[in-house]
Amino acid sequence: MGPPLRRGPAAPARRRGRAHPPPLRRGLRAAHRGDVLTTRSFTASVEMPHTPEQAFTYLVDPRNRPEWQSSLLSVDVPDDEEPHLGQAWTELTVVGVRPSLVVTELVPYRTWAEVGTWRGVRASLRLRFTAMSGGCRVTAEGEVSGSGLYAVAAGSSGLLAKRAIAADLRTAGHRIAARLEGPPNE
Repeated sequence: MGPPLRRGPAAPARRRGRAHPPPLRRGLRAAHRGDVLTTRSFTASVEMPHTPEQAFTYLVDPRNRPEWQSSLLSVDVPDDEEPHLGQAWTELTVVGVRPSLVVTELVPYRTWAEVGTWRGVRASLRLRFTAMSGGCRVTAEGEVSGSGLYAVAAGSSGLLAKRAIAADLRTAGHRIAARLEGPPNE
């Protein structure tokens, strides 16, 4: 043992071996330093007094969307373009968001799916049409994902999606009925 040595405070760690990581860039980050990702799935099912053909024909045409989807103001798709696999368009929502969408699956009168993106948010929607006595059942399955700052928007949208899509599908059922009845005779 020898006499106690008086040493000064410990020197800071060298740049590569420092005790604290560098400052984080703006935005939410996970502990492993990757972007935070939030994903919410939803499912909604509505029965309609229409055939699968009638419901499918109306619901898969993006030009009809502002009539039945409460969150939309308009869509940008050519008037003469029929729905097809790979069809792409943009929408204007009531909150000013302009997502880009593309049809990813189209099996006439049975299944239709789309994927939409806007900045850090990605949403998918699949509609399945099942014949029933006196009409059809439309089942909507989807997922909303967001990363970074958009994780919050995706999470809240995903929570509201089930009720919103069910209400929108019921509105679509009323619109289909009105189209089938035609204009009132005067």
